[in-house]
Amino acid sequence: MPRLRILVTGATGFLGGHAVAALRQRGHDVRTTARSAGDVAVDLLGAGMVAAVVEATAPDLVLHLAAMSRLADCAREPERARRTNTDLVEWFAARFGSRLLVVSTDLVFDGRAAPYDATSPVGPLSVYGSTKAEGERAALAHGARVVRLPLLFGPDAHGRGATAALRRAQQARTATALFTNEYRTPLHAADAALVLADLVADVEGPRLVHAPGPERCSRWELGCRFAALHGLDPALLVPVECDDPTRPRDVSLGGGVPARRSLDAMLRDA
Repeated sequence: MPRLRILVTGATGFLGGHAVAALRQRGHDVRTTARSAGDVAVDLLGAGMVAAVVEATAPDLVLHLAAMSRLADCAREPERARRTNTDLVEWFAARFGSRLLVVSTDLVFDGRAAPYDATSPVGPLSVYGSTKAEGERAALAHGARVVRLPLLFGPDAHGRGATAALRRAQQARTATALFTNEYRTPLHAADAALVLADLVADVEGPRLVHAPGPERCSRWELGCRFAALHGLDPALLVPVECDDPTRPRDVSLGGGVPARRSLDAMLRDA
């Protein structure tokens, strides 16, 4: 594979560190940007900032991870969510077309007809899901590529991701409520990063692809299996039913890129 210069936005996020590492392991020249770190530390929503970053880094390809991803934050600031998750995607897509890979989410679906493949119609229930779905449409309209990822987990010093947050709560001896009726296809962030490293360089690849984890399971089941594998206290895990209408009940992804490892193998490494 030729050595490519790849710009990674949102490089300091939970997934970003894994993605940068995977790309550098492939020998690529990786340039990074984030709001307060990276090769170019900048708020991409600022006037002219996308053009400035592109000029400064001169990338062959862009892996776009930057997003506003907390459901509550998006609901509280819908205009900022739209600018971040939709407008920013369109700005990059208009410049890079197929040389842009955008990361999206399983939460573009309504949870009523799982499992979902790449041809399934979207039906987001939240501001987050809606702005990501609009971002997908903007990307595809400009010939860019989109990969939908599920719930991610794995080690993280800042407690981000499903299992890192659980481990941090256990260290603080804090009970964690886990939904018994919200199903997804969780994936280790390092495994997701390997998928992204393959896809971003494949400019002739599929326009829209799913990268699900190996199993459908609830947040409760995921937490219990993680706790059992790592000797954590199950008494601190509290099963609850989700009744939030903005959270879809089953957004299991199907088809797409098959998982490289079993769920238990991923959880052992989390």
